[in-house]
Amino acid sequence: MLKSKKSAIAAILALILSIQTSVIASAAPASQTGSNAVSSKATAFGNAVYNKANKLLKESDVAYAKSYITKHIRSVTAYQATMLVLKLENAMNDALPAKTDKVYEIGIQDKLMNLYKYGEPINTTINKTKDETLRKVLINLRDSGYRLHTTEGVVFPIIDYTTLKPYKPYINKDIQAYIDIMVVESEKPAVSDAALVIPWSEVIDRGLTQEAFISAYPKSNRTADVKLKLRFTELSLYYGYNNTPLFKYEDNLLDPEVRQAFDKVLKDSDAVSKSPLLKKLKSWSDVLESNKDKLNQEVERYRAKAVPIE
Repeated sequence: MLKSKKSAIAAILALILSIQTSVIASAAPASQTGSNAVSSKATAFGNAVYNKANKLLKESDVAYAKSYITKHIRSVTAYQATMLVLKLENAMNDALPAKTDKVYEIGIQDKLMNLYKYGEPINTTINKTKDETLRKVLINLRDSGYRLHTTEGVVFPIIDYTTLKPYKPYINKDIQAYIDIMVVESEKPAVSDAALVIPWSEVIDRGLTQEAFISAYPKSNRTADVKLKLRFTELSLYYGYNNTPLFKYEDNLLDPEVRQAFDKVLKDSDAVSKSPLLKKLKSWSDVLESNKDKLNQEVERYRAKAVPIE
C-alpha cells in the first residue's frame, strides 16, 4: 500500500513537472518570436530610412535631405548614421559653390553687405531683413547647414558645423571628434583677409588637437582631411601669413607674440616628449634662438627643409 502511494505521488509530481516544462517551452518561443518581429521591423524601417536619405542626398536640395536625416537619424544603426553624416557633409561641400553664387547675385550681395555684421548668427541676419527674396535665400542657407562669413569685402556662406552636433550621440567616436574640430574652425576661422585673427597660442592648440585625432583614429574616413589641416597649421607656424608675417617686414625679427607662444608651450618638457608637432616646433624654436630670432639664410634653409611649401 505504501509502495503504491509513493508511486502515485511520484506520478503526480512528474505530471506537474511535465506541465510546467511544457508551459515554459511554449512561452519562450512566443516571447522570442515577438521580440524578433519587433527587431526585424525596426531594422527594416532603419534600412528604408537609410536608403531614402541616400537618395535625397543625391537628388534633393541639401536643406530637405538634412531635415529628413535630422528627423530619422535615431532609427538607423551607428554605422548607417555615421555614413549619412559623412555623406551629408560631402553634399554640403558640393552644394557650397552654387549657394555662394546665389549669395553673390546682384540684389543679394549688396543688401547683405549693408545688413550682415561680422560673426552674427544667420538667424540674426534673417530677422533683420523684411526683403522676402533675401529671407528666402538666407533661410535656405540656414536649413542647409551654412552660416555667413565675410572677408575681403564680400559676404559668403560657410558650413556651420554646429548644425552637425545633434548627430553626435548616434555616430562613431572618430566622426564625433572630427565634428568638434570643425566646429572650432567654422565658429572662429583662423584667417581673414590674409591675416591671423586668433592668437598664435591657439594655432598651436589646434595643431595639437589635430595631431591627437590623427593618432587616435589613423584609419578614420576623415583622417586625410585632418592631416591637411595639420599641414596648414605647420605652414602657419613656420611662415605666417601675408598680413600677419612670422617675421616683421621692417627688420626680419620674429614677432614677439610668436616667441611668447613658443616659449609657453615648449616649457612643458613632458608634453614636448609626447608630441611630434611640439618636438618639431622645439627644434624650430632652437634654430630661431641660435640666430637671435632673426630671419637669415640659415633660418630660411632650415624651414624650407623642415616644412617645404610645395
